[in-house]
Amino acid sequence: MKETCARCKHGFEIMRGDYKCEIQEIKIPKFNALDLAKKCTFFVFKGTLVKIKKLNLQAQIPKHATAQSAGFDLHCIQKFDVRPGEHCTIGTGLAFEIPSGYAMFIYPRSGNAKKYGLTLSNAVGVVDADYRGEIKILIHNAGKNSVGFQAGDRIAQAIIHKLPDVELLECVELDETSRGTGGFGSTGK
Repeated sequence: MKETCARCKHGFEIMRGDYKCEIQEIKIPKFNALDLAKKCTFFVFKGTLVKIKKLNLQAQIPKHATAQSAGFDLHCIQKFDVRPGEHCTIGTGLAFEIPSGYAMFIYPRSGNAKKYGLTLSNAVGVVDADYRGEIKILIHNAGKNSVGFQAGDRIAQAIIHKLPDVELLECVELDETSRGTGGFGSTGK
């Protein structure tokens, strides 16, 4: 142990973990870790930190529903109804700072799709790392009934994906495969 920080209340057990203090090599419980990031300059997070800014007092900071959830829910900030066949744009009141090399993908909530036939107008929303505006959800009602939402209801889910380092290269020929140019339905039912 290098030295002891008087501000730390997390004991001295030396462990490896996703959350650690630079002064003491201690594991910090996940539920305390992000609070420390705001208060302690010695705290380091070894994962990817995504900053979220509230643009509206009604906005809800998203969180994972369970420890193993891939995505986090996005909530609306106003009451709205979406009629059958209608497309509408709904604000979340949030802006994200997504790190370079990552993107946020927005997907429909499966419960809304099953119960009401709701999906996203653009199938999957893509939020690039350099976008700093409000996240808005493009909802489409493919069902048969109008669906109403209250401010704070969950309307979509988002997942942060790490992007591969890819270069696009124009060429004259592509490598041959057994499938070749076989497209839609070419592999059977």
